[in-house]
Amino acid sequence: MTHITGSETKKDSTSKVTAIMEVLCASVTPLTVRDVEEATGIPRSTAHRFLLSLEEQRWAYRDPLTDGYRPGIRFFLLQNASTFYDELISAAEPEMTQLMKTTGNTSILSVVEGSSGLCIHSVEPPAPIKFTAHRGMAIPLHAGATGKILLAHCPREIRSRILSSPLQSPRGAETIDRGELVRELDRIRAQGFAFSREEWMPHAGDISVPIFYGKKTFLAQLGMAGIAENIFRDFEGMLLLLKQSAHNVERKLQDHYFGGGTHVPGK
Repeated sequence: MTHITGSETKKDSTSKVTAIMEVLCASVTPLTVRDVEEATGIPRSTAHRFLLSLEEQRWAYRDPLTDGYRPGIRFFLLQNASTFYDELISAAEPEMTQLMKTTGNTSILSVVEGSSGLCIHSVEPPAPIKFTAHRGMAIPLHAGATGKILLAHCPREIRSRILSSPLQSPRGAETIDRGELVRELDRIRAQGFAFSREEWMPHAGDISVPIFYGKKTFLAQLGMAGIAENIFRDFEGMLLLLKQSAHNVERKLQDHYFGGGTHVPGK
């Protein structure tokens, strides 16, 4: 009897995953499980099991209309995160500009980088008093709507690392109640938005929503920040505008990366 070691089994699994990703990346159209079986020689049941695992880990994306698979968003991010951010900005910039014109507040787009938030784009109103943000600005994940949306939806290991660290308010030396923050993050995930008043600075407020693809893969934060009075004068109206803008960005990214066309986000 031939004895198969654990390392040989792992190597065999790695080879199969590699073969599946190679055919997905080489194809110009989504591939069904049968297509993957024919292209790789991997039995259909095994290919299906690996594809489900790749989809769960965001390495593969399944088109719900055709059941075909493409490389997932995680693959694009690994390949070139800065290029993906440029695509994200291109998709979001028209929406952010319209939000700024409609509300008179600063629009902010940010992502998680390491253990902090990173502003990758902002659109500020032509007003003497406004919330100022710039590309490359670091954002604390434990304070303000902008940071809390990122913390609520970031990978679990990053959230655990942040919550296990000393947490100080950006406005002072007081320590943030970790238990209350955890409960707030749960509420943010459940309700789909975050807001804060004067957590960053006096008289300032912000509202933020997440940007997803496929309803469950978190990509970025889209929000508005400004004078608290302006932000909360019509909270429901502001939130509705923000959610619609995020939905429009999601649709553009979905079309660009997974629609099979040549659409360029923002065009």
